[in-house]
Amino acid sequence: MSQGAMAQVARPLPFILTDEDGRFFIDEKTAKVIASIQQPVVVVAIAGRYRTGKSYLMNRLAGSNNGFSLGNTVQSHTKGIWIWPRAHPLHKDKCLLLIDTEGLGDVEKAGENHDTWLFVMAVLLSTTLVWNTTGVLSKDGFDQLHFVVNMTEHVRTKMHQREDKVGTDFEHYFPPFVVCVRDFTLKLEIEGKTCDADEYLEHCLGMRKKGMTANCRSFNDQRELLSSFFKKRKCFVFPMPTHPEDLHHLETISEQHLNPEFLRTAEEFTTHILQTAHSKHVDNAVLTGPLFLKLTEQYVHSQRSGDVPCIESALTQVVTLANMQAKEDAMSLYKKSMEAVNQQLPLPIAKLNEFHQHALEQAVEAFHQRSVLDRDNTHEKELMLSLVTAYDEWNQKNKETSMQRCKQRLSELYEPIRVRVAEKIFIKPGGYQEYKGMMDMAEKSYRTTQGLGDEMEAVLLAFIDLKKEEGHLILMMDKNVTELQKQRIETEEMEKRLVQQQRALENTNAQQEAQISALRMQMETNQRSFSDKLREVEKQTYEKLDWQQQRHEKKMARYAKQKMDRGLFACIGGAIDKSCTIC
Repeated sequence: MSQGAMAQVARPLPFILTDEDGRFFIDEKTAKVIASIQQPVVVVAIAGRYRTGKSYLMNRLAGSNNGFSLGNTVQSHTKGIWIWPRAHPLHKDKCLLLIDTEGLGDVEKAGENHDTWLFVMAVLLSTTLVWNTTGVLSKDGFDQLHFVVNMTEHVRTKMHQREDKVGTDFEHYFPPFVVCVRDFTLKLEIEGKTCDADEYLEHCLGMRKKGMTANCRSFNDQRELLSSFFKKRKCFVFPMPTHPEDLHHLETISEQHLNPEFLRTAEEFTTHILQTAHSKHVDNAVLTGPLFLKLTEQYVHSQRSGDVPCIESALTQVVTLANMQAKEDAMSLYKKSMEAVNQQLPLPIAKLNEFHQHALEQAVEAFHQRSVLDRDNTHEKELMLSLVTAYDEWNQKNKETSMQRCKQRLSELYEPIRVRVAEKIFIKPGGYQEYKGMMDMAEKSYRTTQGLGDEMEAVLLAFIDLKKEEGHLILMMDKNVTELQKQRIETEEMEKRLVQQQRALENTNAQQEAQISALRMQMETNQRSFSDKLREVEKQTYEKLDWQQQRHEKKMARYAKQKMDRGLFACIGGAIDKSCTIC
């Protein structure tokens, strides 16, 4: 889909809907729109309770005053999941996909697991997840995320994963988590000290209830799991945008009548999302519309069949498609680059190889940039085979064009001779010398003709063999030539043919060597590009290992401190019964 085409999607489209049995299905018309998007997609999803202003934030990201419905009644306006493809305002080569989920906590929702599934889909599909809530985070804000404790029952990261490992690696797959606290009226302070929104979020996530009641455990589990699942976090606190009685027509209120602090925060939120949200990708494979749709289909199929969505399984399918797409794109790039050759045929094989090598390098580099390393390098091998086949086809086309051009030129030069042969003008005393002179002149003109290609010698040899009997007949009937002279002439012609045969053979050998050299260079180009990709993957892996090691060390330091604090607390008040209150 072009940038202009994206701009024509004027309003959000229903994307993932729910049937009467609470099972998801994808809207077919919207699927076609998503499948037509050829740019990399940046996916921003928002979740939260209904009537909390989710749609207003998404409209801001879309650069529109309206689009997603702004509900102002007790009924949720967004049912299922809606999507709005927009041209990315900062990256013209990307498409921004804005996803608005049905308000959680809607009394009309289909099935008790509906909220969890909506949240799961938002997590799995997005590159940035926005959680929208109202009031404060100390209680109601995170209590709305009670289903997070059940996430391990709805998501698997690997196809064959031990039960005790489920959920331990969510952080590697889950998107950055942006919390928006709406209608915030408190001062940003922690224990009397001013703090910013991010510090407020981390303080609330770190809060724990003392006690072993179900309520305490749920309170603590929610915060612990949120901190564990979403390692990249950001928070924005929004004051009331306007007077409560005007909230129902917020999209029509002029900005000059809105709370300036609200507008400032909204602008900071928009800027942060647009600048930090990255393209949806699998390892190094950036997803375009068709691949994103395929990923969505994998997750929807799992939900419909009652299976637990497996990220690894879904991504494996997408990796296969990504590599197939990378291979097709690479071949398209090769063909496009070689289009200029078509008008220049026939070419010397050395020149053809230059064009091929240039197109090959572009294609191989593009493939390794967009593909994902798989265990057997299946699609890489297929690409190499396709490039070999394409090169052979260009060689054959070049050869056929050269042969056709050579034959045509010889036919033009031979035409005056053919007419005289047909009229038996050469059947006379001295006729052979006249015939031989015209044939030598034709050969000389042929050899000086430009642009005949590498088949010049082979075609000339075939022409000489074809006219051998004709020349022999004219020679035999020339009474001015003695028998001894005739034998000498035929010997000379035979020697000339052997020389021509040697030229043609040397030319053929040179072409074969050039083809072998081109194939060798193709292998070297692919190996070089593959090695570069492998080094990049290794670099990313080492960086990830370093990051994990640093996190592990921090965890161990915190654990040691907590252990020391617990020991100190036990010494001071081990027998004191503490009541269950929020810190």
